[in-house]
Parts: sequence; structure tokens; C-alpha cells
Amino acid sequence: MNLNIRKLLFCFSFLLIVPTTIFAQGWWFKKADYNQSARTSAVGFAIGTGGFIGTGYDSATYKRNFSVYIQASDTWVAVTSMGGATGSGLSRSGASSFVIGTKAYVCCGQNSNPFNLDCWEYDAGADIWTQKANFAGTPRRSAAGFELGGNGYIACGQDISGFKNDLWMYNVSSNTWTSKAAYPGTPRRLPVAFTIGSKAYVGTGDDGAFKGDFFKYDATANAWFTVAVYGGTPRYGATCFVIGTDAYVGTGYDNTLSNRKDFWKYNSLTNVWSNVKDFSGTARSNAVGFTIGSFGYVGTGYDSLTTKDFWVFEPNSNGIEEMNKFKSSVKIYPNPIVENATISFNPDCLNAFGKISFTLYDINGREVINIEELTSAETLLTRGYLGNGIYIYKFVGDGELLTTGKVVLQ
Repeated sequence: MNLNIRKLLFCFSFLLIVPTTIFAQGWWFKKADYNQSARTSAVGFAIGTGGFIGTGYDSATYKRNFSVYIQASDTWVAVTSMGGATGSGLSRSGASSFVIGTKAYVCCGQNSNPFNLDCWEYDAGADIWTQKANFAGTPRRSAAGFELGGNGYIACGQDISGFKNDLWMYNVSSNTWTSKAAYPGTPRRLPVAFTIGSKAYVGTGDDGAFKGDFFKYDATANAWFTVAVYGGTPRYGATCFVIGTDAYVGTGYDNTLSNRKDFWKYNSLTNVWSNVKDFSGTARSNAVGFTIGSFGYVGTGYDSLTTKDFWVFEPNSNGIEEMNKFKSSVKIYPNPIVENATISFNPDCLNAFGKISFTLYDINGREVINIEELTSAETLLTRGYLGNGIYIYKFVGDGELLTTGKVVLQ
């Protein structure tokens, strides 16, 4: 068969078998890594245009330090650790948090004690921590915290006797806690919670089994209502953020006994879950999530190791621009290749994909070179034992085909 015909046939069949790009809603972009030690089970919250991450466990010690993310400059700055100068012994993981106005509240959690019920107020403007009234429920970890109607709430969690489904409200003005209608689902730990408008939502978690149910809380009626079951697999240790009237919930550890990276959007107006672009970092559990403006942020967590990477989700991006930027910038030179070549592309693309891979095939479709992850915008390509001829390459980013082409070895 004529070589040119064989080339065309192969290229045609090759394009049929490569992944088909489906532009899921939204796109993830890599941002500056958290500037403290990698950690899991931290708390994260946003106040104004700043995002805060602190406490947690770094695989060796419990932590109480905090840093703020400056959105405008994509930088992290250390702030006062929980408790300030008098905070010795306040390190913890699995704490709960909520934000009321310009102040955040961090309560409960676990350290060597092993469960806590203290509650601390953080004034972001003054960078000062003040101890407030202790949580009125039992000492616990892995509870859900949220704000609703200017009050703070903590639901569920795990205490020394087991899993909980109680709900407690914190009144800032009186510095008191009041018991409210119990969560109607099973007692559980590690659920997610978020607020949209005048309602709060709590769901997923672990009650001895993986959970996917969700319930909506109406503070005025002090009542819970069933809403649509989570769109992904049942799980615990997921994370979430809210953009407008939509909540985004993903990652976590599920009933396949593995960490996940899928994300699902909950439309509160239609009570429907729909799949969006998978998280571009590694699959993980016990990460933090929060919203700044119209963007969602996710970072830290556990993926078999503690992590410190940090990502932003842009709901109105579909990745086409990023894929086109990669396709238009990628070069393999020199071509033809005599000994070695350089793979080059726009370095900005490293922030638009969690993982970019390169595969080279011979004219018969056999894989001859595979670079599982390109970590630099320029990578040396060595021909090694490969003979002269035409070869086809493929670049894939986060499971999406970015571009294909050919190189000649001579």
C-alpha cells in the first residue's frame, strides 16, 4: 500500500479512537499554592475579597496557623494564628466555621484531647481572635457550619459517643447558643453545608455508610425539607461553594472506597443536580471550598498525601479558549528530528489543565513514547531507539484531546 495512503488511513482511524471533547460547564485554573504546610481537614472561608485557610492536620501535627489569599495578586499572606498570642493548644483539625458580616467563627474540632467545643471569632479587619461562648452541644469534630439570617449554625458531627444529627444556632448579639430542630437525616459526620438566599442545605456524609441525601433548612419555620439527592455517588469529606443561586459540590471519599474529583451543580431554583467539569487537581477528600465574587475556590485536602494546591473554578468558561491557546502554541522542533527535539507550548496552559500528557505512536498505531505529565512548558524529547519514519503525536489535558499532529524522524 502506498505510504501516503497508509498515513491517511492511520490518521483517520487515530482521530476516531482519541477521546471526544465534551465541553462541560465551567473550567478550573491553577492558582498559587497555599503558603503554609500541606494539610487536610482545615477550615476555609471568604471575607470580602480575601479567602482564608487555617487549622487542619499536616500528617504530623495539628495546626492553628492561617493565611489569607489575595485574589487580585494571586498571593497568600500569613495572618494571626487561631487564638493569637494566647492560642497555645488550639491547634486542631475537623473544625467547623461560618462567616457573619466581616467576622468568621471557628468552633469545635479535634486535637489530642480529642474533641473540642470552644468557639473563636476572627476579625479580619483587625486580624484579631477573640474567644466566644463555647458551643452548647457536645464536644465534636467533622460537623457542618453555615450562616443563615445573620446567625451561625453547626449541625451533625461526631462526638465521643458517636455520630450526631443535632442543630445549634449561635446568636452574635447575645453570644449564646440555642438548640434548633434536629437534622432529619441520620446522625453523621463530614457532611457539606451551604446557604443560598434564605435557606441552608446540608447533605452527604458518613453515618457508617456513605450518604447522598440532602435537606433544606428554613430558619423562620425552624423546619427541614427534603430536596434532590446528590447527583454524584454517596460520599463524605466533600467540599462546596456557592455562586449565585447555584451550589457546587464535589471531591470527597465515596462508596468505591476511593477519593473523587467529580463536581456537581445544584440549581436551587429547579432542585436539579447536573454534572460540571471535574476538579482539575488530584482526586481528594477533606479539602476546603469558598466563594470570592463569582468564582469558586478549592484547595488543600488529602489524596493519599496532604496537599496544598489551590484552584479556581470559573463557571462561565468552557475551556475552548484554553484548548485553542494550547493548540496554537504547541511546537515540536526541530521537525524532522535527527536526535532530540523540544516540546514547547504557552506556559499559561499549565494553569488551565491539572495534567497534560504526550503520547507518540508509530505509523501502525503502536505507542512508542508516553510522557504521563508535562510539568514544564518546554520538555526534551529523546528519540532513543526509534527508527526513521513518520510518527503521530497526541496531547491530552485532563482527559480532553488538545491536539494531534505528526513528526518525522530521519
